[in-house]
Amino acid sequence: MSREFPWLWKVESRRFLWLLGLTFALIVTFQYMELPYAISSIFSSTKIPISRNSTSLIGDSTSAMAPSPGGDDEEVEVDQIFDSSLNSSAPAISPITATLPPLLPTLKENATAPAPSAKSPAALPGLNPSLVKENVTSPAPSAKPPAALPGLNPSLVNATAPAPSVEAPAALPDLNPSLVKENATVPVASAKAPVALPGINPSPVKENVTLPTTSKVPERNPTKKNVGDVSPIVRFVPDVKENAKMPDSGVMSIAEMSKQLRQNRISHNRLAKKPKWVTKPDLELLQAKYDIENAPIDDKDPLLYAPLYRNVSMFKRSYELMEKILKVYAYKEGNKPIMHSPILRGIYASEGWFMNIIESNNNKFVTKDPAKAHLFYLPFSSRMLEVTLYVQDSHSHRNLIKYLKDYIDFISAKYPFWNRTSGADHFLAACHDWAPSETRTHMAKSIRALCNSDVKEGFVFGKDTSLPETYVRDPKKPLSNMGGKSANQRPILAFFAGKPDHGYLRPILLSYWGKNKDPDLKIFGKLPRTKGNKNYLQFMKTSKYCICAKGFEVNSPRVVEAIFYDCVPVIISDNFVPPFFEVLNWESFAIFIPEKDIPNLKKILMSIPERQYRSMQMRVKKVQKHFLWHAKPEKYDMFHMILHSIWYNRVFQISV
Repeated sequence: MSREFPWLWKVESRRFLWLLGLTFALIVTFQYMELPYAISSIFSSTKIPISRNSTSLIGDSTSAMAPSPGGDDEEVEVDQIFDSSLNSSAPAISPITATLPPLLPTLKENATAPAPSAKSPAALPGLNPSLVKENVTSPAPSAKPPAALPGLNPSLVNATAPAPSVEAPAALPDLNPSLVKENATVPVASAKAPVALPGINPSPVKENVTLPTTSKVPERNPTKKNVGDVSPIVRFVPDVKENAKMPDSGVMSIAEMSKQLRQNRISHNRLAKKPKWVTKPDLELLQAKYDIENAPIDDKDPLLYAPLYRNVSMFKRSYELMEKILKVYAYKEGNKPIMHSPILRGIYASEGWFMNIIESNNNKFVTKDPAKAHLFYLPFSSRMLEVTLYVQDSHSHRNLIKYLKDYIDFISAKYPFWNRTSGADHFLAACHDWAPSETRTHMAKSIRALCNSDVKEGFVFGKDTSLPETYVRDPKKPLSNMGGKSANQRPILAFFAGKPDHGYLRPILLSYWGKNKDPDLKIFGKLPRTKGNKNYLQFMKTSKYCICAKGFEVNSPRVVEAIFYDCVPVIISDNFVPPFFEVLNWESFAIFIPEKDIPNLKKILMSIPERQYRSMQMRVKKVQKHFLWHAKPEKYDMFHMILHSIWYNRVFQISV
């Protein structure tokens, strides 16, 4: 027995060790399989998509990442505003903040929601009744005043928005009356305005600045870095993530742009968040959207030549509704030279002419009551922003971007309107090349009318609109020398003249077709200056096609110049979104040639039948009225078309 015991002990020990090992292996296997899910469940409630362009939540300016060249930034759905006392000034707290780590301060919801007396309209499809609040007043921002925004008129600081009594709009189709509460009023800002916002360092501000007539900025390509400076108000403004994916070639054709526009129209909810509370202007926009989509067919209007438009019936109905109901509120805050400083001469004149007309005393679209406004205008000049604040040869736009951010922080603390929609019902008109990068982050949800309408610079179809770049030589006579020779009196096949070193494309164009290599193509560098620039104008007036080749950026005043002089535009600028793209059928009156096809320029133009050319030139004359400035605006002119594109995009973004 004593001999068997050690052997038995060894066997039992081996069995015990095998059992222990097997148990340990099962435990390890179980943990290995379950661990990823456990980790996922732990962190899923606190996962927040952070924009590369956003300011850090804790104010770490060095953590902001530069945007990608394609503008494909991640979308952020957080739009809370925090003041220095850690109180929220937004009317409602986003659900996402409930799960933020202890790093963030606890938010207090001080706001009560909106108050004019409005009778409910008849019926609106898809209206969430919880958004239309009963007997509510506007949010009262608890933010303590930030420090100082240069150029803000202190006399306007304590102004509050009126709360007029409004009557209900006409009955909307399929609107459930129970969804719109009685006595719902448009919000009135009860907050005291901040005394001042953090100012721009005065050192880069140039005193007694005079703007040269045709001066160019030394560097046209913007530095695409976000502002690192952090003000007492920390704001997340979501970048709009485009649905568009650039083709493999990196070039988006006009057909692909049209497809993207249609897709974004369908998925409009991605472009604009629902407002935090619904107002009468929202319901009017929703009614307008229904009316436009169901516009009766009308292609016999003598003023509107149907082939020029994507859908002439929808355009006509939209324009009629714009004239009938549109109201714009233009902010009065901010002083010259950056704010309220229209420039009416030179290549940046479009933003100046629009500002000058919208701020004129007798503009029928402007309302002094922000509660009645469908749109809110941010009246800054992107050109004067550069002239006033850009430090020569610094290659930095940080202070320019910070100035605009401070302005947005100021009006969002003073009024409830920006915070209600995250700026989706606000718009700007900017013609300087740097405007896309300056406005891409802090005005991401706003409607941007941009001359530099580059797909790769973050242009969002269905939200942003292309602002025509116009070279106004004489502000007193903007229509002087308009027109050109008839189709049979244009002996030159194509014409171009411009600075040869202005971007990468023009040297290529000149190397193939410059120096009179082909007698049918008049391709020059910069022409000698003459009185009234007659050589340049005569070439445009006597050429069949006018080459509109990009410079440093995609936009060029030659597009509007060609139309102005009855010349068919030939646009050589990849990823350029042409003006009024929402409504105009550009391929009916213009030629688009990819940059890679410059060697085949003559072959392409010669392949166009004479009959087709004459038809296109006739259409250029008919579309011309949309590209003219008038001191007193006229129906369908440039001012009305810019405003219509902004209105049109807002109508098709509306979601309540």
